[in-house]
Amino acid sequence: MERRNVFVRLATLGPIGYLPAPGTAATAVSLFPIFLFSFFRLSQFVYGLLLLGILVAGFYIVGRALESFRLRDPSEVVFDELIGCFDVFWCVPISLFSLAIGFFLFRFFDILKPLGLKKTEVLYGSFGVIADDVLAGMLANVLLRAILHYWQ
Repeated sequence: MERRNVFVRLATLGPIGYLPAPGTAATAVSLFPIFLFSFFRLSQFVYGLLLLGILVAGFYIVGRALESFRLRDPSEVVFDELIGCFDVFWCVPISLFSLAIGFFLFRFFDILKPLGLKKTEVLYGSFGVIADDVLAGMLANVLLRAILHYWQ
């Protein structure tokens, strides 16, 4: 297998990037590892290191995969949704309720790109692909924490 294809497969999360509504599908699939990690009861610091590692790897993976696409932000590249979804659940207790609300909040912010998130798409290469998802994840995280605090 050509090395470039490995990066494309990683950036598209295998076949997920080629499904209808690939961003939503990738976000839904991303909930599974987040749910599994909740059983390890990772500290906020360790989860933050994991998130940072995924982010750094994502910049490289997506950057290399973009060499195979003609578009600046191809819809097939969904590794950014994985990063954004992990961002949503940092320092958040995982439950079916929090996963469902976090999913919808992230998709809302990622699709609508309010508060200037769309402007980040002009950044170069993988930074332009990933930045809006990281920020959408941060917004969803803050709102999710407020919702969970209210419901407790």
